Amino acid sequence: MNYQLVGDSAIDLTDDYQNQLKITTIPFTIQVDGQDYIDNDRSKIPALRQTMNEAKEVIKTACPSPYEYSQAFDEEADGIFIITISSKLSGSYNSAQLAAKDFMEKHPNKKVYVFDSKSASAGQTNLGFYLADLINQDLGFDEIVEKTEAYIQDMKTFFILENLHVLVRNGRIKKSAGLILKTLKIKPIMQGVDGEIELFEINRGFKKALDKLAKALGRFIEYSGDQILYISHSNGKQKAERFKEKIEALYNFKKIVIVPTGGLSSAYADDGGIVISFHPGAPLKEES
Repeated sequence: MNYQLVGDSAIDLTDDYQNQLKITTIPFTIQVDGQDYIDNDRSKIPALRQTMNEAKEVIKTACPSPYEYSQAFDEEADGIFIITISSKLSGSYNSAQLAAKDFMEKHPNKKVYVFDSKSASAGQTNLGFYLADLINQDLGFDEIVEKTEAYIQDMKTFFILENLHVLVRNGRIKKSAGLILKTLKIKPIMQGVDGEIELFEINRGFKKALDKLAKALGRFIEYSGDQILYISHSNGKQKAERFKEKIEALYNFKKIVIVPTGGLSSAYADDGGIVISFHPGAPLKEES
């Protein structure tokens, strides 16, 4: 079957991984001090990051429109799968749903399904690899939907940021919680829970938070050696590598994938942030 894979630009990938997954990405728009940046060119992220670090006003983002989604759909595909950032964090899911509905009305013999990742960043990366693997197995459309929805329900996403001010100011975390965390000068471990951001554990210092997160994974994973861990870093490659080393010393992940954050994830994760995602126990077949 000829399936198309689409995702919004909250999915963190390299150009090579994007080509490997054969995924079409639809960009968010990032507004910094009144200037709009389209999140469709990874080579421009370092310059964007510097602009964001120097910004005087709060960074704002706009999700892709239904039109932008519909323009990317391949009419020759037998089916289209779309991955979006959590519907509780952005309107991207709703835009994709509207585009899918319109497309199927115009093409009654085509199937389009929108997956609410209930996550972001490395969580969407995780889901993208999983979906691409199912597609490569030549499974039926409905079977892919069923397996992927089940995968999403158990998928775990955690993150540690140097600061939470962009998330708080944009309403992604309750202001009361953000003020407490800022006052205490701590580095909390945050987690995704049913698509929303919640506090997982409080620590003082980024290094200690990474150590605690590495040990905490043992509460969730099964030691089958079939799981893959995905790590996104926002200009924090050394932190990601250090976390990888700790994970390798503690567990038997089949593979650990490290990717830099894209523009949208960089806007919220700020410099030095780390996001991780894994599934507790759904072996992912991998081509040799």
